[in-house]
Amino acid sequence: MKIVILFSYLVFLFSPAFAADTGEYHIGVNDLLEISVYQEPDLSKIVRVSPDGTITFPLLGNIPASGLTAKELESRVTDLLTADYLVNPQVNVFIKEHGKVYIRGFVQKPGAYEIKSGMTAIEAIALAGGVTEKGNAEKILLNRTMGSEKITIEINSYQAANDPDKDTVLLTGDEIVVEEIGTVSVLGQVKNPGRYPLKQSLTVIEAIALAGGVTDLAAPNGTKVIRMEAGKKKVYAIPLDSILKGGDKSKDIRLKEDDTIVVPESFF
Repeated sequence: MKIVILFSYLVFLFSPAFAADTGEYHIGVNDLLEISVYQEPDLSKIVRVSPDGTITFPLLGNIPASGLTAKELESRVTDLLTADYLVNPQVNVFIKEHGKVYIRGFVQKPGAYEIKSGMTAIEAIALAGGVTEKGNAEKILLNRTMGSEKITIEINSYQAANDPDKDTVLLTGDEIVVEEIGTVSVLGQVKNPGRYPLKQSLTVIEAIALAGGVTDLAAPNGTKVIRMEAGKKKVYAIPLDSILKGGDKSKDIRLKEDDTIVVPESFF
């Protein structure tokens, strides 16, 4: 029996929490399972999958469960009982309650959601109603605990929508955090100076358009972007008028969080 259990643990260690999606749910941490053995009431139990992916079952002790389907766990318990205790046991595993993932921050409906087999971070956010206008869809944080280790995975939802490899399949207990989107400042000779949300791929010209465009007193070719990089201030010259008239968009740089655009006044 010890050899069987050792083999089971080796299988568990090299099994993903979610196997390739075959349409069947794979058991995860914190799932609540009802396990019954026909005509063996003392062996019929309701158990919860522990953080290490195991369940505790009478006679057998700790059994790896995370990553298995209900049928696979039925087979595992059957084999272990057959090895030392019962003749032809009939085991049934029913998932009473799925584990959950937690979605916080700037989504329409924050909260806990039951995880399904193969569910990804982007699919979970869709369940939560999607990112709000104030949410940063380009920097979604997935916090995950792996034993004693805590890791954070950064996901860009725009990239993930076009490339599934940039999305992440969720594990039970994962926490998804959508932070507030950053802002940029548009100052000087624009019609509506102020701070504006840093939307996806926002450029200098687009930010100035959000601020209502330049005034009649502006000197567009003197426009500058002030940016802090590694604790140092950098200034980028943006020949706004030349870009608009000449059509050379290469100098219309993409903005970063906390950038400041300054459109100076003309003295002529």
